[in-house]
Amino acid sequence: MHSFEAEVKRSWFTLRESLRAATKGGKLWTPAVVALSENRVRILSSEDSVEFRPRRLIWTAPNSFRVTGIGIGSRFQRSHLRFETPEQATQAASIIKSIPSVIEEQLVRVEEFPAQIRLLISGRYVMIQLYGLLIRIIIGAFLLLISNLLGPVGIALAIAAVISYVGIPSWVVFVRARRPAQGFLRFEGGSIVVRTTLDWVRVFPNMIHWKSPESFVLKGPASKYELSFPTAQSASQAIEMIRTVIPMIQETHMET
Repeated sequence: MHSFEAEVKRSWFTLRESLRAATKGGKLWTPAVVALSENRVRILSSEDSVEFRPRRLIWTAPNSFRVTGIGIGSRFQRSHLRFETPEQATQAASIIKSIPSVIEEQLVRVEEFPAQIRLLISGRYVMIQLYGLLIRIIIGAFLLLISNLLGPVGIALAIAAVISYVGIPSWVVFVRARRPAQGFLRFEGGSIVVRTTLDWVRVFPNMIHWKSPESFVLKGPASKYELSFPTAQSASQAIEMIRTVIPMIQETHMET
């Protein structure tokens, strides 16, 4: 049997601990001992003691991974482990992976490039958003009809709910989203994400249109984003990442 010192991510908090975590920050990880035998994983901590047959190992960082499997009574078990060094994590993972039934999921490479992002409205984007707006209006009208049963107070509450449910999302989609915002062009393995404080959108671009050495427009079937980078070098690096993810992407250059 092999054993390692590690930390395990806590799975539950008491009410007092939850309030403390919300106000002062709680201790999410707790010390643990990970004991590995031929086909079982046992994790002992001050919170709990679990033992199960591992089935999947998912890397989340160079020094941490999740292990899932089947415990006593065929119960699904999952533990998120963090080790002091990547070497210790690799050593523990190699023992777990030696079990024939274990499937390993490699660490997904994540890279971000800071940029100023502006959504460019297209006809297809408008049609998609109008469809969603129509559904919200129908639901809002249904809420107003029900509120008649509750009298003036119910109607007032329903109007406030409709404004929050229909008005604010519409303002976000058609007004706020069009304003330039600081954000990131994020690469997660084989996917591309446009991330701002307002949105987290997975995009599927099929064309790049350069506007300047520091900026370009990323066009997709239902999205179009203008991205402006701090330097021409960071813009070029972002383009190289896009080409790696989508080798067949088309590219047009600015007019001179």
